[in-house]
Amino acid sequence: MKRFGIVLGAGVYALVLACALPSLAGDDKQLQNEKGAVSYQAPNKTPVPVGVKAIVNVNDQYTAITGADSLGAVILPDSSQVMVGSDSKVQLAFFNQTNIANAKFVLYDGKVRFAVQHPKGAQANYTFQTATGSVAVRGTQGDISYDDKGNMRVNVYELCDKSMPVRVTFKNGQVFSVIAGQSLAAQLVNGIVRAQVQQLTQQLIDQFSPEFGVPTSWDAAQGKVIAYAQNQVNQVTNNIPGANMLPGGVGGLFGHKKAATPSPSPAPQQTPATCH
Repeated sequence: MKRFGIVLGAGVYALVLACALPSLAGDDKQLQNEKGAVSYQAPNKTPVPVGVKAIVNVNDQYTAITGADSLGAVILPDSSQVMVGSDSKVQLAFFNQTNIANAKFVLYDGKVRFAVQHPKGAQANYTFQTATGSVAVRGTQGDISYDDKGNMRVNVYELCDKSMPVRVTFKNGQVFSVIAGQSLAAQLVNGIVRAQVQQLTQQLIDQFSPEFGVPTSWDAAQGKVIAYAQNQVNQVTNNIPGANMLPGGVGGLFGHKKAATPSPSPAPQQTPATCH
């Protein structure tokens, strides 16, 4: 009697293994390997690799880990998505949804792009925690980076509701509001957090675009990114307490030069990508 065998390459085997994993509790939360080396780790367990383009179910307190030149995506049941960049480690501390979607992520190191959905009539309350401070998000698209030296960067690309800016809270009690078209930079110097909010520039966007691509809420190809950002800043900065909390304006603390004011984009503003 003849026997038939199938020999699988390592990459194919990893893909089959990932797809064949049993369903986990809370199977509405998923991790996808977009490219490269992506793993998930349950508490007190060994990391498990996820095959390229494979999707696995994850639980609260699971951690996504990526290697060099890699990209993962945490997909939540409210259609929100958190992209995990190269050499990053981020934990989904919890997600629960009643009339409000509540989620907490812990960014230990690396970069994430959040696209927190804010469907009409619904609400979202997401928090991204680092050792330096926490970032509270409601219906927003943006980027966060954090390193082991305590440096943090938060870019905000859109707000579904202009009265709900991104709030960054540091351990010393300082609270900063960051609106669409702004970026917050924070450094830990001798145990003291120094932070400032500044106008978003193409250079600051480019710190993340190699990882995640151009923010979907803007059309960079037509040169509208910075114009849109400037329009947003001009419209609402004076109406939100704490939008710029440090004296001296932007650019002083970290040596950034104030960018020239661009001409406003003549195109009508579109509904942000995450606001449906």
